[in-house]
Amino acid sequence: MNYKELLYKMMDESRGDSERYLSGDKTDYLYCKENDEEYGDTDKNYVNRTRLCYQLMYGGYQAEKIEDAVRELFETEVISRENESFQGVGVNLELLTCLLGRYQRPEDDALFERAKNANFDCELGYDKDHCMKRFKPLEELTLENCIWLADDLGRQDYACKFVDIFKEQPLGLEKLKQLELYAEHATKRMCDREQAVTGIYETYLAQPPKYEWDLCSAAEDYILMLADKGEGDRAAEVFMERLGLLKTHDRTYYSVGNRLICENVERKAEIWAAIRPAIKKMFNKMAPVEYDALAVTAESMGESKFAERLRKKGEQEREAIKRALGKE
Repeated sequence: MNYKELLYKMMDESRGDSERYLSGDKTDYLYCKENDEEYGDTDKNYVNRTRLCYQLMYGGYQAEKIEDAVRELFETEVISRENESFQGVGVNLELLTCLLGRYQRPEDDALFERAKNANFDCELGYDKDHCMKRFKPLEELTLENCIWLADDLGRQDYACKFVDIFKEQPLGLEKLKQLELYAEHATKRMCDREQAVTGIYETYLAQPPKYEWDLCSAAEDYILMLADKGEGDRAAEVFMERLGLLKTHDRTYYSVGNRLICENVERKAEIWAAIRPAIKKMFNKMAPVEYDALAVTAESMGESKFAERLRKKGEQEREAIKRALGKE
């Protein structure tokens, strides 16, 4: 099955959302406030609405039969943008702007203006004209478009299938970087991440990049990938092999080293001895959370006094932030 056939199959499977909504079963698609400890106020039905909006865009519906639905969804999306703690424009608003804009009703101008003023991000980044041009016809979508579409729809299974097709071609440096993005955001698969970061790292080793930071970043990604795979001792070996490179960037150096020590690798004493000078050098330049993490490591390495200094400094930094925000 080629990617176009796969695309049509995926879209056919999403048709149930539009059929439900258009039949009057709307509850799961309208704005529904939900509070999350990490993200604050969010919209419980946002992803449901994403699937629905893409169906209205690409499902072959006659424009006059969905106009009322599009307008109602646009209004609920604006409410969502107005109340979302993380603000943002979002693909739903862009899709609905494209759909509603096609009717060219002067009475909708107030809705577009309200969307523009929904939040700070919308004020800066929402552009009706851009939204009208953003979405290609279904038959013109590229393989890359399909991967991100699957991600928008929450269809990780299809994202993986599209990425498998992507990986059938020769993967040079730029395509390996694309694969790394797909692994992080769309497929969430370790095999994709491993192929990408290993390929980038080995490419830069064979032909050093113009900027040393690129190689340092590639080495960091490779080491952390190995650690996440459960290959902590191998990750520690690479860390020690690339010591000279990594120590040119202090924060990368001690944060990666600290992660490996937390993995209880065999060479943790060597790694601690290597990163300790960088921690002392950056002692007054860290984020509060870094002090706490490094304090735990220092304690585990038998340096209770150094651990206490790190904890105390972290607390001082947090208090300074509270004072700056007027929360004494």
